[in-house]
Formats: sequence, C-alpha cells, structure tokens
Amino acid sequence: MTSDSAAMRSAAAITWVPLIVIGVLVAACGGLLLAAPGATVTMLTVVVALWLVVTGIGRLGLGLAMAVWPAGRRALTALTGALLAVAGVAALVDISGSKTILGWAIGIGLLIGAAGDAAVLFSGRAQRSRAALVVLSLAQLVLGVVFLLEPAAGLAGIAIALGATLVAVGVVAVIGGLVVRGRVNRFVDRMTGPGGGAGADGSGPEVIEGRIL
Repeated sequence: MTSDSAAMRSAAAITWVPLIVIGVLVAACGGLLLAAPGATVTMLTVVVALWLVVTGIGRLGLGLAMAVWPAGRRALTALTGALLAVAGVAALVDISGSKTILGWAIGIGLLIGAAGDAAVLFSGRAQRSRAALVVLSLAQLVLGVVFLLEPAAGLAGIAIALGATLVAVGVVAVIGGLVVRGRVNRFVDRMTGPGGGAGADGSGPEVIEGRIL
C-alpha cells in the first residue's frame, strides 16, 4: 500500500468508522434491555419519578416567586407543583408500586387514544383513513386493556420491544458502515492503482497527445 493510498483510506475512514461504532453501541444497549427488561422498567420508573420531583419543585418555586401573577394563579401553580413533587417522592419510595401506577397510566392513555380515534370514525370525518384508524383504535384498545390488567407485563413488553428495536438499528448501522467501507476502499483502489489519478477537473485521468497526465 502506497503512502497516498494509506492517507486516502485514513481520511475516508471518517465516513464509515462512526457508523460502525455507533451501531455497536446501540446494539449493545439493546442487548442490555433484552437481557434485563425488569431493570429497564425500574430505571424508567425512577426517571419518571425524578421528572415529577424536578417539575414539581419548579412549579412550586414559580408559584411562590411570581409576585406579578394573580393570587389564584400563584396558588394553583404552587399547589400543582407541590402535588407533583410529593407524587415523585412517593414513587421513589415505593418503586414496585410505582411500576403498577405507571402501567395503569399508560393503559388509561391508550384507552383515551382509542376512544378519540373511535369518535373520529363515527363522526364520518375520516373517509380516506378509516381502515388505518380502525386498526389503530383496536390496537390501542387491546394494549390499553393489557396494561390495565397486567401493568408490569406491559412495561416489560415495552422494554423488550425497545431492546429489539435498538439491536436491529445497531445491526443495520454496522452493516451500512461495512458497505461504505467497501465502497471507499474500491474507490481508493481505482484512484491509486495503475492508470488511476484525477485529471484537471478531478473527474478522472486526463489524456493529452496520447499521454495520461
């Protein structure tokens, strides 16, 4: 391998190395989720609980600090913030119970979504997308019932689905990086091999008076 070829390959590595590295990392994260879905659900619950605490404290501080607001608005903001913060702390204290509540919340949200889609269907305002709305509303209805009946199993299913998705995305990224590397190497071989080299306009060999420049 000539020094020019090595330099070109080294410079071109930036086109495929990040793809492979990111793909491996994403696939590894997906594998961890698949290996321990229960731990993933626990982490998700903790994140949601911390979000409630931070949001609650922020709202509480805002309600107490905004002297220019009407008293009613300040009181409502502060009360909402306090309730959110208390809910977040309670969730952190009882993680196992919080998983159930989180699953129920997702189930209720899915049922509300299903009811909304059904309302659009019965109103006759979705003539072109009726089939898609039927499928979506039924899927939300079934998943909502599953989350309400088995919230822990529903959350574990989310973790498994997310893990499988990350693994698939990571594998695709690695394959894409390898494909790009192969194309880059072939291009470098053409440019640095016998008869290679760019012409004056960078498009290929330039021939003048029967000689290749």
